Amino acid sequence: MSLLAFADQSTDFSLALSGSHQPQLVLLSLAIAILAAHTSFNFAQLMRSSTSDQIRLLWHVLGAFSLGTGVWAMHFTGMMAFTLPVVVEYQLWLTLASIVPAVLAAAVLLQVVAMPQTQWHSVAFGGLLMGAGIGVMHYTGMAAMVLQAERLYRLDWFLGSVLVAVALATLALSIRPLLSPLIRQAEVVKAISAMVMGLAIASMHYMAMHATVYLAADHVQGIAGFRISSETLGDLAVMVAVAILLVATVAVMMRLRLQRVEKRTQQSERMATLWAQRMQRISERVPGLVYQFKRHQDGSYSFPYASDAIRDIYQVTPQQAAEDAAAVMAAIHPDDLEGMLSSIERSAKELTPWQYEYRVLDALGNSRWVYGSSLPEREEDGISWYGFITDITERKATEETMHRLAFYDELTGLYNRKKILLCLQELLLDMELGQHYAAVIYLDLDDFKRLNDTLGHQAGDQLLQQVADRIKQEVPVTTFYGRLSSDEFVVLLGYLPASLRLAKELAGQQAEQLLQVLQRPYSISGHQYCSTVSVGVYIFEQAEQPAECLKRADLAMSYAKQADGNDVCFFEPDMLAEVEQRFALEQALTQALQQQEFLLVYQPQVTEAGKVLGVEALIRWQHPERGLVSPAYFIPLAEESGQIEAIGRWVLQQACQQLQRWQQTLFADLTIAVNISVRQFYQPDFVDMVAGLLQHYRIAPGLLKLELTESLVLTDLDDAVARMQQLKALGLRFAMDDFGTGYSSLSYLSRLPFDEVKIDQHFVRECRDGHKPKDWVIVDAIIGIANTFGMELVAEGVEYKSQQQLLHASGCYCYQGYLFARPQPVTDFEHWLHQRQL
Repeated sequence: MSLLAFADQSTDFSLALSGSHQPQLVLLSLAIAILAAHTSFNFAQLMRSSTSDQIRLLWHVLGAFSLGTGVWAMHFTGMMAFTLPVVVEYQLWLTLASIVPAVLAAAVLLQVVAMPQTQWHSVAFGGLLMGAGIGVMHYTGMAAMVLQAERLYRLDWFLGSVLVAVALATLALSIRPLLSPLIRQAEVVKAISAMVMGLAIASMHYMAMHATVYLAADHVQGIAGFRISSETLGDLAVMVAVAILLVATVAVMMRLRLQRVEKRTQQSERMATLWAQRMQRISERVPGLVYQFKRHQDGSYSFPYASDAIRDIYQVTPQQAAEDAAAVMAAIHPDDLEGMLSSIERSAKELTPWQYEYRVLDALGNSRWVYGSSLPEREEDGISWYGFITDITERKATEETMHRLAFYDELTGLYNRKKILLCLQELLLDMELGQHYAAVIYLDLDDFKRLNDTLGHQAGDQLLQQVADRIKQEVPVTTFYGRLSSDEFVVLLGYLPASLRLAKELAGQQAEQLLQVLQRPYSISGHQYCSTVSVGVYIFEQAEQPAECLKRADLAMSYAKQADGNDVCFFEPDMLAEVEQRFALEQALTQALQQQEFLLVYQPQVTEAGKVLGVEALIRWQHPERGLVSPAYFIPLAEESGQIEAIGRWVLQQACQQLQRWQQTLFADLTIAVNISVRQFYQPDFVDMVAGLLQHYRIAPGLLKLELTESLVLTDLDDAVARMQQLKALGLRFAMDDFGTGYSSLSYLSRLPFDEVKIDQHFVRECRDGHKPKDWVIVDAIIGIANTFGMELVAEGVEYKSQQQLLHASGCYCYQGYLFARPQPVTDFEHWLHQRQL
């Protein structure tokens, strides 16, 4: 008997042995084929999911062996289902060798099925090899038969069996790419593919069996060698089927486990993707850069994650930063890079939060301030920081502006008072560490108000800026200096010699240099302008309050200014004592009215003929401890403190009350002149207050004379004229006091409704020797103008007969002074007047 023989026309088919199939075993063989195909497809999925080449090869070998042995088991199970009227045995080694082509064909099949993307030429090639392998396996197994009959094959059925095997195998491989778009369940698609592959295996077998013809023979035919019975082969096929079932179970369990892992992986990937998308959306809305910054074990840096804002801040992409942080580091300002890296190293060493402010440069070299904040976390391969970086350029600009407004003078750029006090505090603290002196030089421009009034505030600002520039150039670089107020500047000198004499000498030299420099002409609005300065210096060596140091230097400066300015004056303890005394007196002044410490004294105004026309009411302060205080001392205090208004009202009230008392006496025709201060005169209710006094005391208005200085009326000329006209309408009279001491009085005199002009005692005092001084021409002019406008004349300060004679010669016939009487209380004055009338 040959391995492969075909029937021809001479073959007598009537002599063929008749065989039959057992349906149960046929169905079992089909189930084995489907199970083997399904198992192999599970291994194909395991192959696709493997990341290791060794594991993939293991699944490939197991799957090929499972499918190949399954095809073999299906074949011999089908052979057991076929019975003949003769005894059938099988040559052992050829039976076992028939497994090889089935396994090889299965290996090709799995390679095609495990491909990630379907390629149709691979499908066709795999189907061809699988069909051919099944055929080779089947006909090899048929050749192992040993029986008393000759085995022939019908050629048409033989070829048909092979073609059916190839076609169904190719169809089985096409199921997954064809049905996957239509059927979402992968297990269903796999089951259909397994069924079609099982049909391919079974169909080929049973068509091959139908193609076989068995002719009775005289003796047993078959390949020589060790033979096994059909029963033994059946047991072997069952064992193989059971093994396939076990392998299939393992494969299914592995597949289920793989599916769970894949599902968890897919869920993790989806969650990671979802969180990445959420993080991206959040980072896009965060005003700045969200990042993960990493320092690797080799010392290099990278940004494993960076939001898209890194493009705007560092001019790099997130991908570039993830590869290497060098481009990011290159964008940091060179002056800030070292400090920033040191802060990172410190955070890494201590695992403390990282916070730092630094500048970043763009491609054009422009800088912007950023603030970084993150938390470090140690990892196996380095340290990572998770945080954000935000632009703080506007905040820095705001802080700088606030700092400048808080500590710098806006006009000159010098330190302001607040900053000077801080610098002085710092200087005083340093003095505690060593023995040396320090000095405060206080400067005040003389007549600064005159510049503002004549050329305007813009000119004043120019002068202040030029003064500041000169101070900057004149003082040492390490010296503090600033502008305290409108026209006041200060220079702080520290670390002067421990010798008071040397310290005072050096501070004095610096003050004198400033005095000389600031005297040089200035160019103001195209004009040359000269200004002088008053300088006060305070030397100290021990810790004091900063404000007290400024106060003492200011006090020394005020003494320089009182001495007509343009001078340097050092602080002396007596100055402070005087100021304290002045302050105490000012405090006592507030109680003087309530304690009735003020009194009025009266000085008569006498004509050439000796007739008393009236008196001037002069205030005196009878202090309980100091005694009689001169008005030259306490009136300026009252002006500065604002108490002059209440005092002036009291004087007017006392004068009106005295006029009321005199109405029914021999003094009924006397006038009383009262001095009016600037603050009192320009009070909104001054006119109403005077009118109320006149009405209350019912006196003749013409007996009350108000004395106004020329500086008072020139403060606001139009308002002064209006008020005087209103009071004139009530019947009051006005006298101009201290006339001739100003420079504008003569030109304005015609507009002012004065009834009387008083020649200031300054001019009268100069002619006590009976000779006219040089400025007597002013007296002549005053007398001439008064006569021209029909005004009365009174000369103050007449103490000598020679003075009266000169005034009389010039045309002044009314006098007031010690030549006639001193200022005295009303009772003394009344007694004096009685004595003159006797």
